Amino acid sequence: MPLNRYKQVSFGQLQSWAMQGTRSWKTSRWIVCRRWIQISALAMLAAWLAFWDKTAGVQLVSRVELRLGFADSTPAEIFLFWGLPTVGIAAVQLVCYSLDRAFLKQRWTTLDLLRLALWRTVSPTFPLLFLATGFSAFYDRRLIGILWLVMAAIVALAAMLRLRSAEGMKLQEVKGGELYKRAFVLAKVTKTPLERVYVVPAGRGHLTNAYAGAHTIAVTDNYGKFLTSTQLDFVIGHELGHSRGKHGQKKLVVTAAVVAIMAVACFSMSTFLSRYRPFLDVAIVFGPVLTFYFLSRRFEYAADAAGVELTGSPMTAIQALVNLYRTTEAPMDCDKLTELFLTHPALTRRARAIGERSGISPDRVSGAIEDNELIKNSPD
Repeated sequence: MPLNRYKQVSFGQLQSWAMQGTRSWKTSRWIVCRRWIQISALAMLAAWLAFWDKTAGVQLVSRVELRLGFADSTPAEIFLFWGLPTVGIAAVQLVCYSLDRAFLKQRWTTLDLLRLALWRTVSPTFPLLFLATGFSAFYDRRLIGILWLVMAAIVALAAMLRLRSAEGMKLQEVKGGELYKRAFVLAKVTKTPLERVYVVPAGRGHLTNAYAGAHTIAVTDNYGKFLTSTQLDFVIGHELGHSRGKHGQKKLVVTAAVVAIMAVACFSMSTFLSRYRPFLDVAIVFGPVLTFYFLSRRFEYAADAAGVELTGSPMTAIQALVNLYRTTEAPMDCDKLTELFLTHPALTRRARAIGERSGISPDRVSGAIEDNELIKNSPD
């Protein structure tokens, strides 16, 4: 890029870029904070279950029953076990989504906020409470616990779909256009069965993402604004890699298997494990969640490799990822503890993995990220 381009920069342009950088920094910090809030919500739920099983639950029910004059303990138990964590987490989610409007420039209406908070609370709070109830039955060697586990799976899937709908994910099938043509050409090259291609409007939530399902892929309609055609090919190849590898189905199957193994262990060794129930409550909450996130990150690396193999250009893949992260203003790096609770690895680790597989030095990978920053901030 010619150096004389930078000599023509006015003070107003410099001030504008500085203000944009400040907004980006605030957005990035809020995303980091939001991630820790979600982790804290899970930790509080695990602590609540452990507290409940350490005889404290029975004592609380007795006090509420006595204070409110319930003839039966069931209403008090439902209110305390289900109601308190649900209301608490719902309040946190509502505040977070309200702040999203300020930090992420989203245009949610009040009704949108209520829907988002509702389904973000239901998923994963209700499935985890169902799991805890099922495991409680297994400790008592009652097979009705299986029904609770099935209900947990159904609620988890339904809540996830409703949450995506609340976020504005509306699939619009396309029958023509550049995306449609490129997707089917690349699917043929990679021998990936593909039946449908969808476009998802970015909407009020400024969705910027791509999705893969059984024989389908979907891309939000704003990808063409910040990716070149080759970079878009990488994104399509990435999603085709997910579809071909059946990564979505595998995550669900393996996570269900982990829950099943834990359930069998609790049922068969209930006498021994009952004394450790508060500690096992923590495993019940974090075990399935961490398993799902771990598999998701592994599959992201695999899909990145598929996209690179398709385009034959690892640097194009890295630049596409950098453009994506910068457009969403998401942090490009994070600590390893936070990453445990993310479905996608940090950008720096994804770029490094692409470089290592392709024999590209770490310095060149870092240089590609820095060059992208230079291009992004240069005047037109």
